[in-house]
Amino acid sequence: MDIGLPVAAMGAVNTASGSRFAIALRLLLALALLETALWTPLPLTILCGGSALCYMIWSWSQEAASRTHTLGLELRGLLRESWLLAATVGFAVAALVTAYSLGSLHRLWGQRNPLYAIAAYAIWALVQQFMLQCFFFRVLSAVASRVSSLVLSGVVFSMAHLPNPSLTLLTFFAGIAFSSIYLRKRNLFLVALMHAILGLTLAVCAPDTWFHELQVGRDFQVGPATIAAEIGPQR
Repeated sequence: MDIGLPVAAMGAVNTASGSRFAIALRLLLALALLETALWTPLPLTILCGGSALCYMIWSWSQEAASRTHTLGLELRGLLRESWLLAATVGFAVAALVTAYSLGSLHRLWGQRNPLYAIAAYAIWALVQQFMLQCFFFRVLSAVASRVSSLVLSGVVFSMAHLPNPSLTLLTFFAGIAFSSIYLRKRNLFLVALMHAILGLTLAVCAPDTWFHELQVGRDFQVGPATIAAEIGPQR
């Protein structure tokens, strides 16, 4: 049985109840909260980021069509698309072997015990995909064509990775790819796991000069690389 709904009914925003201007304000509010979280110290990061997430959850819950299954939160769907996960893992293994042979393989953000950082990043990948797919892509799909909403999703995803130039460019295409997969497969766990696997692989395989330890926002300029590194155990 297919998971979720067609794009037109995917927790669709009710445009009849408000103008496009009101929808634009919803998008701008969420973006403003996220960008503020990226460019402020940790206490404000948590406050603004948490506010953005709560606002998106509340917005999603207000839609009449909103149900847990419309998010794709079902393991049956994940198992059915196991070939995509297998392909992602295969790509990650190939990247690890290549990085090892080239001498660019390194510790995850310099951590001696990376399990905490891996767990934190996996959870963060799920949160990011919820924000991207269940809020931004859903709202954009209500006011734009399928192609336009996919491209705009890539723009939103890349904006969350400013001012890191190489990562911003990469995440533009990644955002389009993740949204395309979510549109077809309707499984949030699937895109979140793919995001986590690929992101962690990139973090340990690519030279730091390429993607700057995946730093974004304020951390791109002043560090540390991640919230996990800032509040986690000492390296």
